[in-house]
Amino acid sequence: MRRRLLLFFLPSIYAPVSIANEALWNCVQNKDSKEWVCVGEKEPADKTSAAKVPVDAEPVKDAQPIPTKAVENTLPVVAEPERGPVENTEPPSVPAEKAEAKVDAPKLPVNTRADKDTQQVSVEAKPIAQPSADSNLKKTLQTEANRPGWTCDAKAADKNWDCKLVGADPKGQTRVIETSEPGMSLLTPAFDHNEELTFSNLKSQLKYDPWQNCTAPGGGKPGFVPEKDLREASPLDIDSDYAEIFENEIYSYTGNVEMTRADQRSVSNKATYDTVSETLDLQGSVYYSEDELALHSESASLNLASDQARLREALFISPATPLRGRAKTIYRESSTLSRYKGVAYTSCRPGNQDWVVHASELKMNKISGQGSAKNAWLEFKGTPVFYSPYMSFPIDNRRLSGFLAPSFGNTQRGGLRLETPYYWNIAPNYDATLRPRYLSNRGAILGGDFRYLTEMTRGSTDLEFMPHDSLRDKARYLGAIKNYTQFTPHINSNMDLNYVSDKDYFSDLGNALSTSTYSSYLLSQANLGYVNTGVSLTGHVDNYQSIDKAITKAGIPYRRLPQVNLNLNHSFKFMPLTTLLDAEYVHYQHDSVVEMTNGQQNDLTPVNAQRTNVRPSISFPLQTASAFLTPKISLQSTQYALSNPSGGLIKLPTGQVVSSSMSRTLPVFSTDSGLYLEKDMNIFNRSYLHTLEPRLFYLYVPNTVQDDIPVFDTAPNDFSFNSMFLENRFSGPDRVGDANQLTAALTTRLIDAKSGREKLKLSVGQISYFQDRKVIYPGYQQTLPGYFPDTDKFSNLVTEFDAGLTDHISFSSGAQWNPHLNRVVRHSAMLHYINEPGEIINMGYRYRKNTIYPELSGTRPYDIIQSDVSAHWPIYNDWSVVGRWTYSLLNNSTQESFFGVEKENCCWRFRVVGRRWINSLTLNQNPNIVNSPTIVDATGISQTGVFFQIELKGLTGIGEKLDKFFEQQIYGYRAPKDD
Repeated sequence: MRRRLLLFFLPSIYAPVSIANEALWNCVQNKDSKEWVCVGEKEPADKTSAAKVPVDAEPVKDAQPIPTKAVENTLPVVAEPERGPVENTEPPSVPAEKAEAKVDAPKLPVNTRADKDTQQVSVEAKPIAQPSADSNLKKTLQTEANRPGWTCDAKAADKNWDCKLVGADPKGQTRVIETSEPGMSLLTPAFDHNEELTFSNLKSQLKYDPWQNCTAPGGGKPGFVPEKDLREASPLDIDSDYAEIFENEIYSYTGNVEMTRADQRSVSNKATYDTVSETLDLQGSVYYSEDELALHSESASLNLASDQARLREALFISPATPLRGRAKTIYRESSTLSRYKGVAYTSCRPGNQDWVVHASELKMNKISGQGSAKNAWLEFKGTPVFYSPYMSFPIDNRRLSGFLAPSFGNTQRGGLRLETPYYWNIAPNYDATLRPRYLSNRGAILGGDFRYLTEMTRGSTDLEFMPHDSLRDKARYLGAIKNYTQFTPHINSNMDLNYVSDKDYFSDLGNALSTSTYSSYLLSQANLGYVNTGVSLTGHVDNYQSIDKAITKAGIPYRRLPQVNLNLNHSFKFMPLTTLLDAEYVHYQHDSVVEMTNGQQNDLTPVNAQRTNVRPSISFPLQTASAFLTPKISLQSTQYALSNPSGGLIKLPTGQVVSSSMSRTLPVFSTDSGLYLEKDMNIFNRSYLHTLEPRLFYLYVPNTVQDDIPVFDTAPNDFSFNSMFLENRFSGPDRVGDANQLTAALTTRLIDAKSGREKLKLSVGQISYFQDRKVIYPGYQQTLPGYFPDTDKFSNLVTEFDAGLTDHISFSSGAQWNPHLNRVVRHSAMLHYINEPGEIINMGYRYRKNTIYPELSGTRPYDIIQSDVSAHWPIYNDWSVVGRWTYSLLNNSTQESFFGVEKENCCWRFRVVGRRWINSLTLNQNPNIVNSPTIVDATGISQTGVFFQIELKGLTGIGEKLDKFFEQQIYGYRAPKDD
């Protein structure tokens, strides 16, 4: 994992500005005298008004400043807990006693000199009362105007309270002071208490809390309207207690100097700007904030002409990352080069220092896109864990060669696994990653991938090689090639080739978290296609490799070498007429198979074939806003040319003989029609849109004997609500089901008129058969007891129900009732509760009764009675539990499960997960069913594993990447966005 370090905070600080805090009525009681001291009272209106000095007047030489004490440093305020983004973003008002200067210039005072004849800078100066002993408290209370909650001020005239609400109403709840988290530490904290208070103050000056959504999956910064683009067109407002102008060249501001322009705001005790040298000096508790930065420094010296700067003892927050830190000295050499001394930073929120990176020197070069650090070391929970005398890292999206974060885990078959990848940036469009890994039970594996990218092509090559597996005493390997090429806007090719040395490669050596479902085949395929308006031509080849020991060589699907598909379609504008043509040519191939029968070896030569299938169709789509009618007629013609027709490996009914050539031509007629009815409803004082959508689908296909046609890539479609509207009950052209049937269905919806969300949906449908079905799939025997689908007058009654009960709770269910058996043969129900961040509970139940193969010898091989529970739920202090449990109620056994815990806060994440899964099956076939792989007994081979992950956000991480695995296993889980 490659991570960019922080320190992107300098590019925008060269027009220093900060929030000008509003004076408030705030009172505190002296502990000794019990007297109340109030600050923030505005000056009465009848006091001596300030004199106004035009900026273009002759400068007053040897001007003497008004006597006043030096303004003390601002005491930062402890921030409240996060309550969402601050809604009131209006700039605070400026106290009447301050001197005010407004410069309507697109830049800082650098433009004042050039426009001194036209610009007006009004300066209001007046005597300032000596600051009281509570001046630090006053400065602290001024920042309260920007904090969430109620702020009350007393009007100068009538002394009535003027209260304003910022953010969400606290509703009388007490404020929790943000403090450092308790814990043991071997080192002195990187940031002391006062610095943590300053960080809290800096955070309160931002428009949103950078750490507000840090633990929410997919969370990010709240939406707000940035003002960065308005800087050039916005005036610069300067407020101070005292202002002087010397020779129309030097501007000096003293006492609570506040500068504001667009999103930029700064506060300092003193500011001096020299228009000749274009230098700006800020002194005394300098606070600066903008949309993408907040910092504090005791002094800042900026040269606007050369784009140079120097800051001392600077604290900063970069909210986009988010990161915060400290630097003793910051030198900006130019707009592209910066140097830092004595750096410490972390991504933890203020008050938390779980991990901190320290470096004596740091350099950032934007031209090369690289940063470097000297004497860098990492502390975690107050303990040093890593040191490097020198390290380099990327500071943008450009890639750098180097070691990536290691990953490790433990599995039952492989033992302890450790992987240490190395990234090699060969060229801008070529790179490679070397992935050596070690399995304690088996040995070392050398692996890696190579990626390339050109104007037309992108692809990768993956290779793995184990010289010697100590448990199997042999070498093992894997190879994969992926390539996609866009030759022209209409012509492209895609290639995905995969091969492994043996069937157990993935179960023994693979990453147990890479896939959540077990696969029986490894597919390799390639295609070349042309796509344009109304035409599509594709050539395709594929090959299957079995990676399941339960599947024999005879059970591997046929290769298609090649398959060519041509699809044409055209709609006429002058009449409702659409024409389609689907044409296909396939050459099927299979390897010879050796089988043992009664101790004798039989060599089976496969039946290879060439199949051509052409299906033209014409439809007449008639449609209005509330109804549609689509009659359609098709003609399906299929021809076969077979080699070795007497060979094996084909699915045929008993006693059938295959000839070397055969053909079949069938007409197909269908009519699809429906209505869309709606009306407005009011339920519990809420407006809804209620719809009724009846639908009728008629299908007629004459019966043609097809028992002598072999089956290469065809299987029955699974019966569902959507499959009732298909023109063939089989998935491929080797079988075309005869039909004379009518599907009747009804869908009703309840839609929230305000949000447009679908609150309820109910669909019901059933097929009425007007004749028995004669075309069957080899292996489905009508004579078996309990098998009725081909002679039933009605199909299963299918219902599907979905409900959005609340914004966080949803329910989905489906059921199928067999009228002949008078029982429910399928049922599923799922209840989902999803509430961000990370509060997810899913509970489900699945039942499926075997109606294809009946119960044999007391076994129920195709029945499913299963419960499924998954969750991700916070429990205490950033700790959460995560897991899934799939349990077979029929076999009283766990099918798959995993359970883990994780701790995640804004700066680091720790996870540990234990998983039990089945990665191979041993199948025992029933010899009583001809040519059928009926499962009488399925023995699963289970495996267990433990996986870890620890990630320091904004820095790096080690261990397994579990987010993708959680997304596959837990409905509703969304991985956090990558930093």
